[in-house]
Amino acid sequence: MHVYDWNLMQPEAVTELYRRTVAQGEKMSIARLEVTKGSSTRSHRHENEEVIILLKGCWRFHFVTGDVMLRPNQMLTITPGAEHSSEVLEDVVAIDVCSPAREDWLTGADHTLHNDPDQCLWGV
Repeated sequence: MHVYDWNLMQPEAVTELYRRTVAQGEKMSIARLEVTKGSSTRSHRHENEEVIILLKGCWRFHFVTGDVMLRPNQMLTITPGAEHSSEVLEDVVAIDVCSPAREDWLTGADHTLHNDPDQCLWGV
């Protein structure tokens, strides 16, 4: 057993627009997300089942089968292996639950999904 207090934990800045505070269990990961309007996640898939509970804002998810718009107090389940991407339309606060545990969150391997690959060209 472990007690986490998000009030005392420092969020990880995945990008300038995407902050995540993670509580890690043996077989699941739970994160509190704070994501600013304009942030996007590139298309990807993973072995984890994912549940996103939106507390504040508006978040659009793109799937092969069509788009899903989340608003406060709505929940989205994403099956393992489902290709998806997203864009934040209004500043978001959400809870993200994944099983099995997200090792890529701990190692930072998922950071490239949240970065704009063309951002380095903005100064050109």
